[in-house]
Amino acid sequence: MRRAFTIDYACDVPQWLPTLAAAQAAAFAPLIAGLDTNTALARLRTHQRHRALPTTLIAHHEALSWLGGVSLLDNSPEDTRPWAPWLAGLVVRDEQRGQGIGSALIWRGVEEARALGVAHLYLYCAADLAGYYAARGWHTCGDYTRGAWRAVVMRIDTGTAEPRA
Repeated sequence: MRRAFTIDYACDVPQWLPTLAAAQAAAFAPLIAGLDTNTALARLRTHQRHRALPTTLIAHHEALSWLGGVSLLDNSPEDTRPWAPWLAGLVVRDEQRGQGIGSALIWRGVEEARALGVAHLYLYCAADLAGYYAARGWHTCGDYTRGAWRAVVMRIDTGTAEPRA
């Protein structure tokens, strides 16, 4: 059974920032040198405006609290600038997966990018996740390597994107 949930800007629901930061650190620390919960939390706390880059979105349900989150970023390192801005840090609580929360966060991120005038939104993912994003309309446009981390770079055209399951 799917439960209704809301997606808000993280700056409007700051009580869930520590939980989101911990989840992002756990998921991405093996890929990003120096990432820990405190670093992730400090970064998330800088996302203080609506309809702006950078921003973070949090899915939540009153009874269940935090369900997932995602960020839109544009402050890319020199070697990733051809693929910016990008959708980053998508996480969904393990016990809430398979209920459309990740897809809803992705589409809200695409909508935010479109509203900001971003024509192409990018993401970096592990090769085993490329199919997940492809099923939602994203297309592979490159490969990216930093140290031991190898990623597939994917792109969606925000003006033509339509939500898919």
